[in-house]
Amino acid sequence: MPSFGGAWTKAKLDCVEEYASRYLQVMRKQHWATLHYVDAFAGSGKRELGGGADSGQTLEVESLFGSQDDTKEVQGFHRGSVLRALEASASSSRQFDQFLFIDAHRPSCEDLRKTISLEYPHLLDSIDVRCQDANLALAEYLQKTDWSTTRSLVFLDPFGLEVQWETIKALAATQACDVWYLFPLGGMIRMMENSGKIPDLWRSRLDELLGTPQWYDEFYRIERTLFGERLLKDASTSHILDYVRNRLRQAFPAVSKAGILRNSKGFPLFALMLAVANPSPRAMRTALSIGNHLVKGLSL
Repeated sequence: MPSFGGAWTKAKLDCVEEYASRYLQVMRKQHWATLHYVDAFAGSGKRELGGGADSGQTLEVESLFGSQDDTKEVQGFHRGSVLRALEASASSSRQFDQFLFIDAHRPSCEDLRKTISLEYPHLLDSIDVRCQDANLALAEYLQKTDWSTTRSLVFLDPFGLEVQWETIKALAATQACDVWYLFPLGGMIRMMENSGKIPDLWRSRLDELLGTPQWYDEFYRIERTLFGERLLKDASTSHILDYVRNRLRQAFPAVSKAGILRNSKGFPLFALMLAVANPSPRAMRTALSIGNHLVKGLSL
């Protein structure tokens, strides 16, 4: 296995592979179920969060993570997660029946297809690589799948703030998906200006990410003093993380604790969490037991 990125990247890849392996172990007696593995952001690359060049509201994804080194590690993590999932399946007695790898960046899709052809030619019939917006591709996949006979392990690893809340709700509605969500914690932190004057485009993207505009009132409030009014920001990492987990709990029956992924300077880049759509107490208990154990070592 090639090396991708630095120490935090390897730790997270280990987490993804370990859960996939344990997931397959748990499902080995569920012969009635067709097992899918879905990576919604399988490639990598430079993208922008909308807006025109002269709008004054564009935000290159690289700036969400602070440095070029951070960006390279994020890119490496994406490609590495795909190969780790394939290896986890290949080494298990119960394997995934189908793989769906999605990315909107065409060169990344082409590169992934070549890699699979060279390294996993025997899996070509069971792998679908779609060059499409992740939200649209997932919506199509979720609508066309028979969830009475299918169980799916889904990995949402956006490079920025691409995941829309409607996608989160649709995944939860299946009652059949285990969803690992690499939430863009660092991107959200960087977009929340201390002044509270957040560009309309950024605010809209955060609305879509969290499924409500009410996040603003959660983190910003007006304080009245003898000298007038002033805006106070209360958006610590722990506060943001608690809010995000609570939002996920409103969609999913169960959500794991979160592992915070930081760069070499200690700045949080992502929060890795497991959301369980299956409302069965046994399924939730088993998934959370594994998920909480795996993220425990990531909260550095």
